[in-house]
Amino acid sequence: MSIIGIAIGATGLSLILAFLWMLSLSLRRKRLEEDRKQRESAYRKALEKARLLEKQERLSKAENGHVPTILFLAKEAERTSVKEALYWYNKAAELDNVTGMYGVVRISQKMREDVILKEKSKFWQTCIAAIEGDTKSKFEMGMALLKGQGTSVNMDKALEMTHTAAEENYLPAILFLGDWCTAASNPMPSPEDSNHWYNKASKLHSLEGRMKLGLNYLNGIGVEQNHSKGCYWLERAAEKGHSQSMYHAGEAWIDRSKTGNAIAYIWLFLSAHFGYEPAKSLRDKVGGNIGVDSVVGLQSLAKPLIQKISANKVGKHSIIKALNKLYKRDVFIPEKVAKPSDKLAEEMTELTQALVSEVQEIKTNESGNAAFDYSQNQIDKPNH
Repeated sequence: MSIIGIAIGATGLSLILAFLWMLSLSLRRKRLEEDRKQRESAYRKALEKARLLEKQERLSKAENGHVPTILFLAKEAERTSVKEALYWYNKAAELDNVTGMYGVVRISQKMREDVILKEKSKFWQTCIAAIEGDTKSKFEMGMALLKGQGTSVNMDKALEMTHTAAEENYLPAILFLGDWCTAASNPMPSPEDSNHWYNKASKLHSLEGRMKLGLNYLNGIGVEQNHSKGCYWLERAAEKGHSQSMYHAGEAWIDRSKTGNAIAYIWLFLSAHFGYEPAKSLRDKVGGNIGVDSVVGLQSLAKPLIQKISANKVGKHSIIKALNKLYKRDVFIPEKVAKPSDKLAEEMTELTQALVSEVQEIKTNESGNAAFDYSQNQIDKPNH
């Protein structure tokens, strides 16, 4: 019995030891599993922290203008949030990045019902063309920035783009800068610079530029007042058919010396004939002051001028010199062109003789037969 008891006891002890060993293994495995889970959790937390830190760094770099990061965030956001993608593309576009501009345009075209986005898309398409070298688009971009059309107002950049277009001899930009120099909305007006731009426009054969340069001389804007130079530039534009310049040239001669009203009437008559409405009332007012006989004569004097201007056959300074000679006036003519070429001299002489012959013919007629009619007639009909 003792042997059996011992055997049973030994077996029981063995079972207990085996159980304890198995329990120890189980506890060890559990501890190892917990350690593994803790390590994995710590790794995940560290990885998440690194990701958050990386995201924060990217956001910081993007907000500070790092274009590659901005474009990365925009591309990532396109998958989840179009609004966020548009924000980043717009930010890149504002930093003159073409890819950003294309991104704004692409997203905006997908949302055609949004009027604001439509304006933005139009603006950035203009910017793309400007960056690619289109001069007209540079000016249009400048105007959009100045007026806040499709973008926020940025006066400095607007003027930079406009100056760039002007330096590339784009006339609308040149004329705008001339106007801007004396504009009430300009925080730093510079009347002297307006003459620089109008003179530049004049050299590019802009009739409007010549007219505005002449008005500056007449009114002493940014330059010493000079009636002769003012009339020169106005008449340079007028002799090429610019009806508004004719009007201002006429204004400039009203009550100016003994023959001023006669010269004024000629220019106002021409201006009205070529369709400038304000000239009609002023023409009639001047006509009433100089008398019927003079008016009839001056209308006849203007006929050859109308024919030559309509046919675009007026040579440079021809009318200016003809009026200088006929009315003994001394309108300024630049020294380098003061001596006309043979062809120009012949044209001037021919024109002057035609004017004088008209005067002589009128004087031989009986003035009593002429009656001046202010009602609408051929002179009030624009030339087509």
